[in-house]
Amino acid sequence: MKRLFILPIIIAATGCFSGCTKILDKQNLTAVSPSDVWTNASIARAYLDDIYANLMPGNPGGSANGTDEGVPYRKQTDDWLTGMATFDSNDGFGVYDKIRTINMLLDNIDKATFDQTSRNQIKAQSLFWRAWAYYGLVKNYGGVPLILTAQAPTQDLTALAMPRSKTSECVTQIIKDLDDAITLLPDAWTSGDIGRIDKGAAMAFKGRVLLFFASPLFNPSNDPAKWQKAYDATKAAKEYLEGQGKGLYSDYSKIWDDELNKEAIMVRRFHYPEAVYYQGGLIPLDFSGGNVGQDRPSLELVNAFPMKDGSAWNPATMSYDTLFRNRDDRFYASIYYNGSPNQYAKGMKDHNTYLWMYFLSISNYSGNTGLEGSHNQVTQDPLWSNSSFYRVKAIDKTVDKDNVQNAAVDWPEIRFAEVLMNYGECANELNKSNEALDVLYKIRARAGILAGAGSRYGITAVGQNDIRTAYQNERFIEFCFEGRRWDDLRRWKMFGYLRNLRQRHGLAYLLKPGEKDVQPMDDINKVYKKFIITAIATDKMDIVIKDQYYIYGIPKSRLDRNAKLQQNNNWGGTFDPQL
Repeated sequence: MKRLFILPIIIAATGCFSGCTKILDKQNLTAVSPSDVWTNASIARAYLDDIYANLMPGNPGGSANGTDEGVPYRKQTDDWLTGMATFDSNDGFGVYDKIRTINMLLDNIDKATFDQTSRNQIKAQSLFWRAWAYYGLVKNYGGVPLILTAQAPTQDLTALAMPRSKTSECVTQIIKDLDDAITLLPDAWTSGDIGRIDKGAAMAFKGRVLLFFASPLFNPSNDPAKWQKAYDATKAAKEYLEGQGKGLYSDYSKIWDDELNKEAIMVRRFHYPEAVYYQGGLIPLDFSGGNVGQDRPSLELVNAFPMKDGSAWNPATMSYDTLFRNRDDRFYASIYYNGSPNQYAKGMKDHNTYLWMYFLSISNYSGNTGLEGSHNQVTQDPLWSNSSFYRVKAIDKTVDKDNVQNAAVDWPEIRFAEVLMNYGECANELNKSNEALDVLYKIRARAGILAGAGSRYGITAVGQNDIRTAYQNERFIEFCFEGRRWDDLRRWKMFGYLRNLRQRHGLAYLLKPGEKDVQPMDDINKVYKKFIITAIATDKMDIVIKDQYYIYGIPKSRLDRNAKLQQNNNWGGTFDPQL
């Protein structure tokens, strides 16, 4: 299978979106002048490919550490959850460098002398990426300066200073860029261009944008017109993509293994050895080459997965010693538990073992860095998971500790399940309950959940509020470790839920007195009674995240550089980010 990958090269400030060896026609790229870009389609695409290299997202490893999806490594809870973050804790304004690169292309592409088809395609992709970059800013800070042409270089920074545009004005421009891109983008790319943004990806992203700004964070009055726009966009994307043969991939566990399956809508392609990424922090120390601590599933996430019959897991009435039995398919595709028979890491197969997270003795269940005691030696991991769970989803199963830097699993940034659930959520907000519920049934059916009485797949929600809660719960598990949770908690304004958790939790496994160690590949169904299991807190202090953090503050360094910038009113300034 020919794969498209991203490989930066030196061409002024350009790069190469590879997979097409003929793109550059063997030119001396260090000798290319700026004017040459607009006379040669191949060089212009190379300029565009630098934008891809800088903005196309990959596997968001570690994102769960700052949400309820995961537990913090050795109780290193971040400043946002402990209430100690400031307006300097998040600076996303560096993306303006990329926006300037995009604007330079858009300023010149219509003047290019090469063929119209190439000009249209390059222009459309650039418009998409400008929308992408501005969305990343606006969803975090509210309105920002809208700069739509490349500003001329100058030593007088005051000449470049621009005030913030309203959030609504920024969203309008983002949607305009996407609509203009959708008009020009092809239905699909072929051969070495597979992985570029096509019409379906732009339509799907438009739906994501409008859903975010229709949600409570930026729609406090619950204006139905915003939900209608989001519904129209998500429905259009869903129907268009279905017409292109897209849909839910039948096997949830294979979405990341079977690359370019029909669920992939917007995907970053990886390929060894030219385009790879590091996954050491995601897998156990024995197999990670020395790095650990990212995306250890929380007990909150583990508990959220339903049973095979669609009913809820209830820790008050069910036993943790058999938590692994009869869960939905997504549980096994996402969560590694003590003694799971899933050898998802290559090192496990090489060493003919499963992972065992139990202790021989525990001297302190709430130490400063987590559990204190003597870990079992079947799995000789001195820096164990604080929760006794590991992430399985989207792990490259072919790399071991000697080459964890060479992971190369394609990353589907947008998959059809998101398009479908975005549409269903919007439908519910417009009181289209049947449409909303039908989406949930499809998502759960793909997860291997039994239809049950009335073919409801364990969904008991009927009214709008209950269906909204069902969507919040379903997105939590469907998109775990995909970088969605933080923005979902923000847009739904659910920080109160985080505070009510007080802490994230895990499990402590202790070998019962008199019991012998397990063997490396013992059947957990036969040895599960060997352990005493205790729920434990995993944060260094209670979660006290502030509502102030829903919308970030402008960093002081940015305010100092631009006197026309106003700070957000939730950070002591005068700018209202909700207008």
